[in-house]
Amino acid sequence: MDSALALGTCLHIPDSSLRADSCRRTPDLPEAQSAWPLQTRANFLRSLRTLGVYSRVLGGVRLRAYQDAAGEAIARSVLEKRGLSIVVMFPRQSGKNMLQAQLEVYLLTRFARIGAEMVKFSPTYQPQSLNAMRRLETALQANWLTRDGWKKSAGNHYRFGSAHLTFLSATPESNVVGATASTLLQLDEAQDIGIEKYDKQIAPMAASTNATRVFWGTAWTTHTLLARELRLARQAEARDGIRRVFCLGAEAVRAEVPAYGLFVDEQVARLGRTHPMVRSQYFGEEIDAEIGLFPPARTGLMQGSHRTQSAPEPGKTYALLVDLAGEDEQLRANPTGDGDAALANPGRDSTAITLVQVDSRARAGDLTGKPVYRVLNRELWTGEKH
Repeated sequence: MDSALALGTCLHIPDSSLRADSCRRTPDLPEAQSAWPLQTRANFLRSLRTLGVYSRVLGGVRLRAYQDAAGEAIARSVLEKRGLSIVVMFPRQSGKNMLQAQLEVYLLTRFARIGAEMVKFSPTYQPQSLNAMRRLETALQANWLTRDGWKKSAGNHYRFGSAHLTFLSATPESNVVGATASTLLQLDEAQDIGIEKYDKQIAPMAASTNATRVFWGTAWTTHTLLARELRLARQAEARDGIRRVFCLGAEAVRAEVPAYGLFVDEQVARLGRTHPMVRSQYFGEEIDAEIGLFPPARTGLMQGSHRTQSAPEPGKTYALLVDLAGEDEQLRANPTGDGDAALANPGRDSTAITLVQVDSRARAGDLTGKPVYRVLNRELWTGEKH
């Protein structure tokens, strides 16, 4: 642990003062790096100041170019005390969580000697915060420098030297008042964190030092916390030219990970390019909240010109779709089932049985190639006993 802290100290020495003999207490290089073309220990330490080299040499993780760009911008803002609000929007399963874990290990190392207070929020504690902690522990154990020195306490607090990282839940009822994020404040899946919760209880944690804030997530509507911070970050970029937004779609990931592109192609073929989940989760396109999942174009596809029907026709395929609702408490207490009992909750949902004709023939201009279901009849029962 002492040698690890020594390396953390060396990483803070200014370039002008960094010499091979200034870090003689630094541990030897990992055996796997003996072939690196770095001639002096000072050069080695200088190269470790970048997140990408640090992760590759000490953690065995090679960050992709788009990961490295976002991670390095966050690290620079933290280390240089710029106090930026940075927005990172990656497509689903494109390496956001891996980048977070590597960045956190890197910063724990950089601040091991001088100290740091970092806080990371997720929309829920279980499973999201727990998953984030598990990923951090995996990265800490895989890192040559931190594997024997990190400590965990209170179930959600991590320490390496004097650097601290705490994981908290951003659910509306969570009690987070009193926590301090004087070095870094992160919000994961920020599109699912309430704006009021952030403004009232979370944002003040970074106030005393104007700590860097990072909003991670994927696109959804234009009325989320992530969408608001995205607009503000772009406005700030326009004012001073400092990049704060790292928003990319599936094509940018495909350029570095061809297999990812093939997976997205399959989702597009299955759901259609205009499907809300495809647009938001893979291409970073916001969906306006007033339109939601059913814009006019989509509801138009749900309307037909066929007639209702109560008897089958030869050669046609039919299906019954059953949506089962709960029983009404008053009817459940009325064993006679004579129908005279009033509903305890007249506004409750209804059991619906829908008769559809299934047309599996290919449709001209159809985006998905899926069967067409024509609704022929429907019956509803509200509160009825099962």
